[in-house]
Amino acid sequence: MRAIDFRVRPPIAGYERASMYAQPERTARMAAAFGYPQPVGALAGASLDAYEREARESGIAAAILTGRLGAPGVGAADNAALVAYAGAAPCRSFVFPALDPSDASWRERLAALRKHRCVRGIVLEPGLLEKPVYPDDPSCAPVYELCQAEGLPVMLSAGGNVGPDCSYTSPEHFDRVARDFPRLELVIAHGGYPWITQTLHVAFRRANVYVLPDMYLLMPGNEAYVAAMNGYLSERFLFGTSYPFSPLKASIDAFLAVARGDDVAERVLFRNARALLKLSEEEIS
Repeated sequence: MRAIDFRVRPPIAGYERASMYAQPERTARMAAAFGYPQPVGALAGASLDAYEREARESGIAAAILTGRLGAPGVGAADNAALVAYAGAAPCRSFVFPALDPSDASWRERLAALRKHRCVRGIVLEPGLLEKPVYPDDPSCAPVYELCQAEGLPVMLSAGGNVGPDCSYTSPEHFDRVARDFPRLELVIAHGGYPWITQTLHVAFRRANVYVLPDMYLLMPGNEAYVAAMNGYLSERFLFGTSYPFSPLKASIDAFLAVARGDDVAERVLFRNARALLKLSEEEIS
């Protein structure tokens, strides 16, 4: 069964210097807490070869490389370098570059990046900007407006530790975004954790919201994720590992253990992402 991993950070483009690779013991401890006691091989020396080998062996058809603008203590990933890697990588890759709405040149930067077919959406991490804002801050509205008009999905980091405090992941903020931009396809990375039930309710009432639990899929409270994924939200769940925090093959196996039947498994692992990204068979074969 083919899979599209919707959130991967290989040790390239600056990620190799970020805390997830520069502090491998911390990443390994987090991976164990997420249910994966065996850390990924790429943590040893930030090995790109190890990532590519794991990607081949996992059977993943495509990976979405997500940008980052340099949150304090986390580290940046250069958008252009991610695009360059995606164009030459032995593993099929697409890119969601990160944008800063407060940067007056964000439109020009995005236009230049979109000349490359591997760019299929954008990442916003409002709580991790140099001056953190909430996802529904007015400064973000022009980005949402453009992406809605252009049919470009937005991955919104709105769960986990993506802000100075827990209020930055509170679901009412991305609920308002989904309400105000009803044709904008909005992917909630980290699945809104720990606000699981509330996030699922937002997705229930807003048909333009997709849930991407990634590395939080096995965390406490995951029963609600699993029930929604196997039921009323099966067409708007996405699979992701948030690599290197979760290993590729082990994450697929863990997902298959909770998916109810092949139809749900194929939908969440592959079909939902393929439709959202408008990928042709040629692009993923």
